[in-house]
Amino acid sequence: MSKIWKFLKEADPHTLVGGPAEGVREYGGRDPERRRSSRLWVYLPVLVYGRTIESDPFHEGTEALRVNAGGGLITLTTSVRCGQRLLLINKVNQKEHECHVVAERSKYLERTAVVIGFQEPVPDFWGGPL
Repeated sequence: MSKIWKFLKEADPHTLVGGPAEGVREYGGRDPERRRSSRLWVYLPVLVYGRTIESDPFHEGTEALRVNAGGGLITLTTSVRCGQRLLLINKVNQKEHECHVVAERSKYLERTAVVIGFQEPVPDFWGGPL
């Protein structure tokens, strides 16, 4: 757990990752060829650690729904914002990797679909070749 504590301690909730997300043009349009690997539908349990918008530490068990080497789609009940850093743990293979919030999608029954991205592609994080 020391890795998680270190992440939460170092994570500045007001610091956003880099500039605009890859594949997002300055005017907000999307580049249709932005993915480097194919997406797979999964139902993979993950743990998410981070800080709330109010700067309080949080952790939440959830699931990844759609994944590729560059990130994925998860659902959260905790509010997050674009650019926010999160620590993601794959509960199946126990791999940990830092990611950031790329976008929020639909909300349903108090859960929000959240697009997350890795700084660099991590093909083995989800447990298989992508």
